[in-house]
Amino acid sequence: MAEPTVKTIAFFGTCLANSTKVLASHSISSPFVLTEIKASFALNTNRLLKLAFFISPDETEQTTGEPTGLNLLGEYGQVDYITGDDESKFLKHNASQPTHPTWLKVYAVNIDDFNHTIDVQMTIELINRE
Repeated sequence: MAEPTVKTIAFFGTCLANSTKVLASHSISSPFVLTEIKASFALNTNRLLKLAFFISPDETEQTTGEPTGLNLLGEYGQVDYITGDDESKFLKHNASQPTHPTWLKVYAVNIDDFNHTIDVQMTIELINRE
């Protein structure tokens, strides 16, 4: 079996005031393990931008509602999202995805009267099965 290949997938966009936004990766055509999520929150976000992270079976960037698939924070926590203000959060994770193609998605909910930037990186290890 070949060594795993580490990839960082970047997500960047704007969630308009009082709205939601879905950002999707390109298709991931190999099995993988998601190992880390880094989310950066700008100054004055004031914990009013909620970010959730999904492994999804489709590429759709829907304009309303949550993406389909597995919410990575929804398994054990009290809430299935993170918030922040003038900080970066590093989330260690170990989520295996044996089926493919698959898409990673960021789901943003902005409950503020101001637009907010989405800045997320997800790190995966591709599992090469030879």
